[in-house]
Amino acid sequence: MSNVPDDWGMYYERCNRCGTRYHASEGGCGCLDDIEPCQCGHCRWNGADDIRCARCGTGPHVDGPVRTTIHTARIHHVSTTRAGLIKPGDRYKRTVAMGHYPDGAFTMTVTKVRVDA
Repeated sequence: MSNVPDDWGMYYERCNRCGTRYHASEGGCGCLDDIEPCQCGHCRWNGADDIRCARCGTGPHVDGPVRTTIHTARIHHVSTTRAGLIKPGDRYKRTVAMGHYPDGAFTMTVTKVRVDA
């Protein structure tokens, strides 16, 4: 290992959030890699216990309840997936997923998919 500098061992640090030891050349600990994004999407996480984005001040997205219902169309609907147009008389599944960013916005996603009879 002649290509490793003599002071290589001086650049190890311990994550103050999870306690994992990592080298400075790794760019930091990976314990925040799998966390949902913040509201601004630029996710500059800070804080050991209460994770907040340094840019927008919100926490990672928290998924809320999901409700699925089956309906019969009375008007034309454009499907939010590539299942095609939902015409009057077609049965379709409507899914509403809610969530929020702590100290930020409420989110709601609505999808409609035609159900083949």
